[in-house]
Amino acid sequence: MDIYLIRHGETDWNKEKKLQGVTDIPLNAYGIELAEKTAEGLRDVPFDRIYTSPLIRAKKTAEIIRGNRPIDLVVKEELKEISFGDYEGHHYKPETYDIPVPGFRKFFEDPAHYETAPNGESISHMRERTSSFVRDLIHDPANEQMTFLLSSHGSAIRGILSGLLNLPIEDFWGGPVHKNCGVTLLHAEHGQFEIVFENKIYY
Repeated sequence: MDIYLIRHGETDWNKEKKLQGVTDIPLNAYGIELAEKTAEGLRDVPFDRIYTSPLIRAKKTAEIIRGNRPIDLVVKEELKEISFGDYEGHHYKPETYDIPVPGFRKFFEDPAHYETAPNGESISHMRERTSSFVRDLIHDPANEQMTFLLSSHGSAIRGILSGLLNLPIEDFWGGPVHKNCGVTLLHAEHGQFEIVFENKIYY
């Protein structure tokens, strides 16, 4: 079994360094271009099934990667991004930071002590939600010969990988944050998996 994980293409909020979370922001023109170039790089991969986050930026990326393959996109809530609740739409970079509390950057720098945003989702909950979905794919014998594409988000993909690897929360960012349209490949056999490559760029 092969599982390709892809982060969506660029949005204007990515470009502006705004917290996106579950706010439904579309790809911008450059994001579409990145997805098209990535689709060309993946053109020979024989996907059997494509799962996507319900958010439009991930769905559009999945549609572009699918191309002319005669398969449906299957929307899965489990693959959506972490919710930043009341903080979505605020700038998170130090030079433009306007989040109402001073300590939000612990999400990136000290996740074990990150305080969940009001009306948001915890890192632990998101990690369990996302990694459980992929773990179920890996452990289903019916999937042994399948090739999947999962179109998701930066934090959600770290949730998948850190959950599958059973990393402690303090090591949540123990690997690269996917670039827009970065691709990771997992290969699984008999319920065991390995990371073939991580955050590969095709543009």
